[in-house]
Amino acid sequence: MASTDKHYNPAIEACLRGLIASRDWAGVLRYLATLSHSSFRTAGYMLGETLMQPLSDTDFWSFAEALVRSNSKAFLVTLLKGAILRGVDVDSAGFASFCAAIREGETDVRKTLLLLLPQMRSPQSVSALFSLLGVADAERRVSFLLRVPTPAASFVLLLTLRSLDHNRQLLLRTVAYLMKRGDDRSFNLASLLKTYFGLEEVRGTFSRPVEPYQLARLDSSYEAFCEALNR
Repeated sequence: MASTDKHYNPAIEACLRGLIASRDWAGVLRYLATLSHSSFRTAGYMLGETLMQPLSDTDFWSFAEALVRSNSKAFLVTLLKGAILRGVDVDSAGFASFCAAIREGETDVRKTLLLLLPQMRSPQSVSALFSLLGVADAERRVSFLLRVPTPAASFVLLLTLRSLDHNRQLLLRTVAYLMKRGDDRSFNLASLLKTYFGLEEVRGTFSRPVEPYQLARLDSSYEAFCEALNR
């Protein structure tokens, strides 16, 4: 049963379970088209939260792709939240196919990045997600990375800014944004970036400066970066 009564209907569940058991994605779409607006919303919640959870990775993403191709606005966020419950493997062929299906839609890409970037636990997975969704522009990547205060995203932010070190105004705006965000980790990252890029224009008191040995390895070792970030 779904997480709340509002998101559960036994008749809808029974029909969807039968269609999903037979891997009849087209049948699911036909059935959904017969539902009222409120029942359609209920079905969407049930699919993402419960009914699709037992599927294999291949079947989950195949079904998700069929649903999103049918009605991205209705299903994308619900399905991504369901995927987060399962865990997202960026190396999955099914996930790659799903990303290829949505990468031409700017809104779909934005929603996917905002939901999934915080779930990426390594710099490699952060970079892979950008690549799968066709986000190659460095400044566009920065705009997303600044919204994700995880160590993995912060490390990729450093590497991305390194390719933009000719754009000093962007570097200064980035550090100012981090300082304004105000939490300890953001302030530490601002300190790292100020020192790394030599941004003497930045005003602020950083109580724990970066040590020279940390700075030397900052962009080559994720472990060293995390040590400096969490100092």
